[in-house]
Amino acid sequence: SVKAQINVSAVNYLQNGSFESGDLHSWTVTDHAGADQLYVEQKTADSLTGDWHMHFWSAKTNTVEFTMEQEVTNLEAGTYKYSISIMGGDAGDAEVYAYVKINGEIVKTCPMRITSYGSWDTGTITGIEYAEGDTIVVGIYVRCAGAGNGAWGKIDDATFNKDI
Repeated sequence: SVKAQINVSAVNYLQNGSFESGDLHSWTVTDHAGADQLYVEQKTADSLTGDWHMHFWSAKTNTVEFTMEQEVTNLEAGTYKYSISIMGGDAGDAEVYAYVKINGEIVKTCPMRITSYGSWDTGTITGIEYAEGDTIVVGIYVRCAGAGNGAWGKIDDATFNKDI
């Protein structure tokens, strides 16, 4: 009798999806409201996995509003899925969602929530149809009015792989 254990890992077509490069390599962050802090941070205890994550914080009300996105390249035509995780606190009135753009137009979104420290929410978008020649961009939109000591959060573990 022989037993075998096989672990299958899906290819992540995103570059620096867990921010382990220690910078925003391959990501474009657009600050819409003048947040105090938007950067990659090394703090294992605050990361979903690894040592690094995207960090945001702002003390003033209505100053956390940004997008973070990446163009995905070197794909073959097919069906894909995208996921990204967030956690944080003191968000107050907030709107957070993962999104996919094809040829510049948002075609799919997934609402997400910021609740409390250590409570990660993962937004997953499935059934993303990619045709050869399309331009595909994935991202996250975060807007927090803030409450208490200012809106803050962490973003980690973005993946884009075949949807099988």
